[in-house]
Amino acid sequence: MAIIGSVATLEKQADSKYSKVFEYIRNTDHSAVFATIAAGATKTVEIDGKNIFAIYQTNLTKPHDKARLEGHRKYADVQYVVDGQEFIGFSPIENIAAEPDYDEAKDIFFCDSQKKMSQLLVSEGEAVILEPSDLHAPCIMVGEPKPVKKIVFKVKI
Repeated sequence: MAIIGSVATLEKQADSKYSKVFEYIRNTDHSAVFATIAAGATKTVEIDGKNIFAIYQTNLTKPHDKARLEGHRKYADVQYVVDGQEFIGFSPIENIAAEPDYDEAKDIFFCDSQKKMSQLLVSEGEAVILEPSDLHAPCIMVGEPKPVKKIVFKVKI
């Protein structure tokens, strides 16, 4: 089940396996890291080797009809918005329409849901925890397309 809110709220509700993520969020100058990344590029920072790492990204949000549900099997996501806001589409994995093709090397699959997805609004300073049971479609625009700076933390399950 997805958990959404401020970092302080998530720290109170989330499993201890996420504690290094919250510590990293609190103790890192994210604007300095973003300053080293070209627009549209990403930067990966290892926090605990391949067990926990951060992917810094700047994206232009997109219309709802361009969103694609994705899922993971090996990692949970903590998606933390540093600047801007976006909707993240959400659907429980039991709503999956058909067994998707899974890319094991990238730990990702894309799929359709048998039901409409809910939308979670994530604003600057907020995050959402998405376990492998949580299908999600990130970077959906709020109003008009706008840039969003965020960090996607990958936590090995």
